[in-house]
Amino acid sequence: MIMKRMAAVTCWGFTALLVCTAAQASVFVDSANYVGSRATVGTSGSGGGLQWNPAAGIWSDGGFSISWQITNNGADYTYRYTIDTPLSGSAQLSHWLLELSPTDANGNSLESYWESVFVSNTQGDYSDIGIAPVTAGDVGPATGASNVGMPSALWGVRFTRDTALTETVVQFTTTQAPVWGDFYARDGGGTGAGTIYAYNLGFGTDPTAGATSFLDWIARPDGDSRLPEPTSLALLALVLTGWGVGAMRGKPKKGSN
Repeated sequence: MIMKRMAAVTCWGFTALLVCTAAQASVFVDSANYVGSRATVGTSGSGGGLQWNPAAGIWSDGGFSISWQITNNGADYTYRYTIDTPLSGSAQLSHWLLELSPTDANGNSLESYWESVFVSNTQGDYSDIGIAPVTAGDVGPATGASNVGMPSALWGVRFTRDTALTETVVQFTTTQAPVWGDFYARDGGGTGAGTIYAYNLGFGTDPTAGATSFLDWIARPDGDSRLPEPTSLALLALVLTGWGVGAMRGKPKKGSN
Protein backbone atom coordinates (compact mmCIF):
# COMPACT_ATOMS: atom_id res chain seq x y z
CA MET A 1 0.00 0.00 0.00
CA ILE A 2 1.30 3.42 -0.91
CA MET A 3 0.89 5.96 1.88
CA LYS A 4 2.92 8.83 0.54
CA ARG A 5 0.63 11.64 1.67
CA MET A 6 1.87 12.81 5.04
CA ALA A 7 1.50 16.16 6.78
CA ALA A 8 3.59 17.81 9.49
CA VAL A 9 2.49 20.75 11.62
CA THR A 10 4.76 23.78 11.90
CA CYS A 11 4.11 26.61 14.36
CA TRP A 12 5.75 29.95 15.01
CA GLY A 13 5.15 32.81 17.42
CA PHE A 14 4.31 36.27 16.07
CA THR A 15 3.67 39.00 18.70
CA ALA A 16 1.11 37.44 21.05
CA LEU A 17 -0.24 35.13 18.31
CA LEU A 18 0.76 31.50 17.73
CA VAL A 19 0.20 30.65 14.05
CA CYS A 20 0.13 27.02 12.86
CA THR A 21 0.12 25.68 9.31
CA ALA A 22 0.32 22.18 7.87
CA ALA A 23 3.37 21.37 5.74
CA GLN A 24 2.11 19.02 3.03
CA ALA A 25 4.17 16.50 1.09
CA SER A 26 1.49 16.65 -1.58
CA VAL A 27 1.38 19.63 -3.93
CA PHE A 28 -1.97 21.35 -4.13
CA VAL A 29 -3.36 22.07 -7.59
CA ASP A 30 -3.56 25.74 -8.50
CA SER A 31 -7.03 26.89 -9.54
CA ALA A 32 -5.66 27.59 -13.04
CA ASN A 33 -5.29 23.79 -13.40
CA TYR A 34 -8.77 22.88 -12.16
CA VAL A 35 -9.46 22.06 -15.81
CA GLY A 36 -6.91 19.86 -17.58
CA SER A 37 -6.23 16.74 -19.61
CA ARG A 38 -3.58 14.21 -20.60
CA ALA A 39 -3.47 12.29 -23.90
CA THR A 40 -1.14 9.79 -25.54
CA VAL A 41 1.31 11.36 -28.00
CA GLY A 42 2.98 9.33 -30.75
CA THR A 43 3.52 5.58 -30.76
CA SER A 44 6.62 5.13 -28.58
CA GLY A 45 4.68 4.30 -25.40
CA SER A 46 5.59 7.49 -23.57
CA GLY A 47 4.52 11.10 -24.09
CA GLY A 48 2.07 13.77 -23.06
CA GLY A 49 2.65 12.90 -19.41
CA LEU A 50 1.48 9.32 -19.98
CA GLN A 51 2.96 5.84 -20.21
CA TRP A 52 1.14 3.13 -22.17
CA ASN A 53 1.72 -0.18 -23.89
CA PRO A 54 2.83 0.60 -27.46
CA ALA A 55 2.51 -3.09 -28.41
CA ALA A 56 -1.26 -2.84 -27.93
CA GLY A 57 -1.40 -0.03 -30.46
CA ILE A 58 -5.01 1.07 -30.09
CA TRP A 59 -4.34 3.63 -27.32
CA SER A 60 -1.24 5.06 -29.01
CA ASP A 61 -1.06 8.38 -30.84
CA GLY A 62 -3.99 10.12 -29.16
CA GLY A 63 -6.09 6.98 -28.80
CA PHE A 64 -6.44 7.53 -25.05
CA SER A 65 -7.14 10.67 -23.03
CA ILE A 66 -8.20 11.55 -19.50
CA SER A 67 -9.52 14.99 -18.60
CA TRP A 68 -10.80 16.59 -15.42
CA GLN A 69 -12.89 19.55 -14.35
CA ILE A 70 -12.91 20.64 -10.70
CA THR A 71 -15.39 23.13 -9.28
CA ASN A 72 -14.85 24.77 -5.90
CA ASN A 73 -18.28 25.09 -4.29
CA GLY A 74 -16.99 26.96 -1.25
CA ALA A 75 -17.08 24.22 1.39
CA ASP A 76 -16.41 21.36 -1.02
CA TYR A 77 -15.20 20.37 -4.49
CA THR A 78 -16.95 18.64 -7.37
CA TYR A 79 -14.64 16.44 -9.45
CA ARG A 80 -15.62 15.37 -12.96
CA TYR A 81 -13.38 12.99 -14.93
CA THR A 82 -13.81 11.96 -18.57
CA ILE A 83 -11.91 9.11 -20.22
CA ASP A 84 -12.08 8.82 -24.01
CA THR A 85 -11.00 5.61 -25.72
CA PRO A 86 -11.53 4.28 -29.24
CA LEU A 87 -13.40 1.11 -30.08
CA SER A 88 -11.19 -1.96 -30.42
CA GLY A 89 -13.41 -4.65 -31.84
CA SER A 90 -15.58 -5.81 -28.97
CA ALA A 91 -13.17 -4.48 -26.31
CA GLN A 92 -13.58 -1.12 -24.63
CA LEU A 93 -12.39 0.35 -21.33
CA SER A 94 -12.49 -2.28 -18.59
CA HIS A 95 -11.85 -0.07 -15.56
CA TRP A 96 -9.72 2.75 -14.23
CA LEU A 97 -8.25 3.57 -10.81
CA LEU A 98 -7.99 6.98 -9.16
CA GLU A 99 -5.55 7.54 -6.31
CA LEU A 100 -6.99 8.65 -2.96
CA SER A 101 -5.36 9.44 0.38
CA PRO A 102 -5.77 6.51 2.81
CA THR A 103 -5.37 8.72 5.91
CA ASP A 104 -5.83 12.33 6.96
CA ALA A 105 -3.11 14.59 8.36
CA ASN A 106 -3.52 13.01 11.81
CA GLY A 107 -3.11 9.46 10.50
CA ASN A 108 -6.79 8.56 10.83
CA SER A 109 -8.17 6.16 8.24
CA LEU A 110 -10.30 7.75 5.50
CA GLU A 111 -11.68 4.50 4.10
CA SER A 112 -15.11 4.95 5.70
CA TYR A 113 -15.21 8.53 4.48
CA TRP A 114 -14.43 7.55 0.89
CA GLU A 115 -17.00 4.75 1.10
CA SER A 116 -19.60 7.35 2.09
CA VAL A 117 -18.62 9.58 -0.83
CA PHE A 118 -18.83 6.86 -3.49
CA VAL A 119 -21.52 4.56 -2.07
CA SER A 120 -23.85 6.28 0.37
CA ASN A 121 -24.12 9.49 -1.64
CA THR A 122 -23.76 11.67 1.43
CA GLN A 123 -22.49 14.51 -0.74
CA GLY A 124 -25.64 15.84 -2.39
CA ASP A 125 -24.00 16.72 -5.71
CA TYR A 126 -22.59 13.25 -6.30
CA SER A 127 -23.47 11.67 -9.67
CA ASP A 128 -23.08 7.92 -10.19
CA ILE A 129 -22.16 8.13 -13.85
CA GLY A 130 -20.10 5.07 -14.73
CA ILE A 131 -19.05 4.29 -11.16
CA ALA A 132 -18.70 0.72 -9.88
CA PRO A 133 -20.02 -0.23 -6.45
CA VAL A 134 -17.16 0.35 -4.02
CA THR A 135 -16.37 -2.68 -1.85
CA ALA A 136 -13.47 -3.44 0.45
CA GLY A 137 -11.67 -4.87 -2.57
CA ASP A 138 -12.13 -1.68 -4.61
CA VAL A 139 -10.82 0.81 -2.07
CA GLY A 140 -7.33 -0.17 -1.02
CA PRO A 141 -4.20 -1.65 -2.59
CA ALA A 142 -4.77 -2.53 -6.23
CA THR A 143 -2.33 -5.04 -7.71
CA GLY A 144 -2.44 -8.29 -9.62
CA ALA A 145 -3.45 -9.57 -13.02
CA SER A 146 -6.40 -7.19 -13.33
CA ASN A 147 -4.01 -4.22 -13.44
CA VAL A 148 -1.37 -5.40 -15.90
CA GLY A 149 1.48 -2.93 -16.42
CA MET A 150 0.78 -0.85 -13.33
CA PRO A 151 4.25 -0.17 -11.83
CA SER A 152 3.30 -0.38 -8.14
CA ALA A 153 0.37 -0.59 -5.73
CA LEU A 154 -2.19 2.20 -5.74
CA TRP A 155 -4.53 3.07 -2.87
CA GLY A 156 -7.67 4.39 -4.46
CA VAL A 157 -11.07 3.76 -5.97
CA ARG A 158 -12.00 1.60 -8.98
CA PHE A 159 -14.44 2.74 -11.66
CA THR A 160 -15.83 0.67 -14.53
CA ARG A 161 -16.75 1.70 -18.07
CA ASP A 162 -19.76 3.93 -18.60
CA THR A 163 -22.73 2.83 -20.73
CA ALA A 164 -21.24 4.83 -23.61
CA LEU A 165 -18.68 2.66 -25.38
CA THR A 166 -16.03 5.30 -26.09
CA GLU A 167 -16.48 7.78 -23.23
CA THR A 168 -16.58 7.17 -19.47
CA VAL A 169 -17.58 9.98 -17.11
CA VAL A 170 -17.33 9.99 -13.31
CA GLN A 171 -18.47 12.83 -11.06
CA PHE A 172 -18.43 13.18 -7.27
CA THR A 173 -18.29 15.83 -4.56
CA THR A 174 -15.96 15.83 -1.56
CA THR A 175 -14.55 18.24 1.01
CA GLN A 176 -11.02 17.26 -0.03
CA ALA A 177 -8.99 19.76 -2.04
CA PRO A 178 -7.16 18.74 -5.24
CA VAL A 179 -3.50 17.71 -5.31
CA TRP A 180 -1.36 16.14 -8.04
CA GLY A 181 -1.57 12.34 -8.06
CA ASP A 182 -1.92 9.09 -9.99
CA PHE A 183 -4.33 7.04 -12.10
CA TYR A 184 -4.29 3.77 -14.03
CA ALA A 185 -6.63 2.58 -16.80
CA ARG A 186 -6.89 -0.58 -18.89
CA ASP A 187 -8.93 -1.86 -21.81
CA GLY A 188 -10.91 -5.07 -21.71
CA GLY A 189 -9.04 -6.37 -24.75
CA GLY A 190 -5.62 -7.94 -24.96
CA THR A 191 -3.76 -10.15 -22.51
CA GLY A 192 -0.20 -10.44 -21.31
CA ALA A 193 2.18 -8.44 -23.52
CA GLY A 194 -0.78 -7.24 -25.59
CA THR A 195 -2.74 -5.72 -22.69
CA ILE A 196 -3.98 -2.20 -23.42
CA TYR A 197 -3.27 0.14 -20.50
CA ALA A 198 -2.15 3.66 -19.58
CA TYR A 199 -1.03 5.56 -16.49
CA ASN A 200 0.68 8.83 -15.61
CA LEU A 201 4.47 9.04 -16.01
CA GLY A 202 5.02 10.25 -12.43
CA PHE A 203 3.17 7.24 -11.00
CA GLY A 204 4.28 6.49 -7.42
CA THR A 205 6.05 9.83 -6.92
CA ASP A 206 5.15 13.40 -5.94
CA PRO A 207 6.16 16.63 -7.67
CA THR A 208 9.26 18.14 -6.10
CA ALA A 209 9.03 21.26 -3.95
CA GLY A 210 8.91 24.35 -6.10
CA ALA A 211 7.96 22.42 -9.26
CA THR A 212 6.30 24.43 -12.01
CA SER A 213 5.48 21.57 -14.41
CA PHE A 214 2.95 18.90 -13.41
CA LEU A 215 2.51 17.14 -16.75
CA ASP A 216 3.36 13.73 -15.25
CA TRP A 217 0.38 13.69 -12.85
CA ILE A 218 -3.36 14.36 -12.82
CA ALA A 219 -5.47 16.30 -10.32
CA ARG A 220 -7.06 14.14 -7.63
CA PRO A 221 -8.62 14.70 -4.14
CA ASP A 222 -6.24 14.80 -1.18
CA GLY A 223 -6.69 13.53 2.39
CA ASP A 224 -6.99 17.05 3.80
CA SER A 225 -9.37 19.90 3.22
CA ARG A 226 -8.07 23.06 1.59
CA LEU A 227 -5.36 24.86 3.54
CA PRO A 228 -5.07 28.67 3.69
CA GLU A 229 -3.05 30.15 0.86
CA PRO A 230 0.31 31.69 1.97
CA THR A 231 -0.94 35.17 1.05
CA SER A 232 -4.04 34.65 3.19
CA LEU A 233 -1.88 33.63 6.13
CA ALA A 234 0.31 36.71 5.67
CA LEU A 235 -2.72 39.00 5.54
CA LEU A 236 -4.16 37.36 8.64
CA ALA A 237 -0.88 37.86 10.49
CA LEU A 238 -0.77 41.52 9.47
CA VAL A 239 -4.33 42.14 10.57
CA LEU A 240 -3.82 40.44 13.92
CA THR A 241 -0.47 42.16 14.41
CA GLY A 242 -2.09 45.52 13.76
CA TRP A 243 -4.81 44.63 16.21
CA GLY A 244 -2.21 43.68 18.83
CA VAL A 245 -0.21 46.89 18.33
CA GLY A 246 -3.39 48.96 18.52
CA ALA A 247 -4.40 47.23 21.73
CA MET A 248 -0.98 47.91 23.27
CA ARG A 249 -1.16 51.60 22.32
CA GLY A 250 -4.54 51.91 23.89
CA LYS A 251 -3.44 50.28 27.16
CA PRO A 252 -2.80 52.81 29.98
CA LYS A 253 0.77 53.00 31.24
CA LYS A 254 1.53 51.98 34.81
CA GLY A 255 1.18 54.88 37.21
CA SER A 256 -0.89 57.01 34.80
CA ASN A 257 -4.19 58.51 35.90
